Amino acid sequence: MQSELRPRSISAASVPRALAAGWQIFRACTGVSMAYAAIFAVIGVMLLWGVARIGLAPLAWSLAGGFLLVGPVVLAGFLSLSAAVRAGRKPGWGDVIHGYRQVPRGLVGLSAVCVLLYIIWLTDAGILYSFMVGDTGAGWRMMLPVSEELLRFQLGAWFMGSVFALIVFCISAYSVPLLVERRAALVAGVAASVKAVFGSPVASLVWALVLGAAVIVAIVLPPVLTVILPVLAFAGEALYREVFPG
Repeated sequence: MQSELRPRSISAASVPRALAAGWQIFRACTGVSMAYAAIFAVIGVMLLWGVARIGLAPLAWSLAGGFLLVGPVVLAGFLSLSAAVRAGRKPGWGDVIHGYRQVPRGLVGLSAVCVLLYIIWLTDAGILYSFMVGDTGAGWRMMLPVSEELLRFQLGAWFMGSVFALIVFCISAYSVPLLVERRAALVAGVAASVKAVFGSPVASLVWALVLGAAVIVAIVLPPVLTVILPVLAFAGEALYREVFPG
């Protein structure tokens, strides 16, 4: 098992190759992938509308950006769709449901940690907002740094969020597929993921920047998430298979 979990080092060139592979898988299951991703796009729109409705629009960036933290929770469905494509079958909702039915306990525990970090980030962002802004009459324009206070708040919130996102990225980038395919238990999977991330620092940095940029685009244009989310999920699996072949 230890030799199996020894990660291969990859270069930054692996990232565009993985994105191309992710796009090919997406094209093979476009309908169900977009429909599945649309669930999270709708949830995101409702959350953004809700915080603006109660006058807390500046918190929308932290709320939506936190998807980088809870994203691993939704990967089981996409990995199951990818498995159906690789098996030569036509993917459907049954594959998504099957993916969650087969989720191992380790992934449940990892998801709980990701959700906990998300809650901590939102709590910290809320505290920072109350001290630095405190305006509960904010409208949509308050999502932009239209004042010095808002600019300092957004920079502070994103700095805190980037720390949490880095932690989640390191522990989940490769551990999720390792757990789903039952190639490792929770501790071994997380350790292998961290080792893989630091074993290919340039590629990991490029991949993390791609994920971060995609989330920002999705915040501005939520419907785009229906394409971005599945492509990135399938691309992440392609990277995993390059780092942990076999």
